[in-house]
Amino acid sequence: MTHATHIIRTVSATDAATLDDLLNSAVEDVIPDALALNQGIRVTRVGPGDYRVETAADVPCGYTICEQH
Repeated sequence: MTHATHIIRTVSATDAATLDDLLNSAVEDVIPDALALNQGIRVTRVGPGDYRVETAADVPCGYTICEQH
């Protein structure tokens, strides 16, 4: 069964330390949803300091990939 990509979290920060903490937290929060959907996690940079963290059917379960949009 194929599931659509679900946008789970949007993260924005102006400094690297805060961004790193927020991204780590967002990925940790998404893990249970990704496992339940048997999907992986995609982290996409959508702008300076702005990222989208989502489950993705085209990413294998157990994997996290990072992209720039």
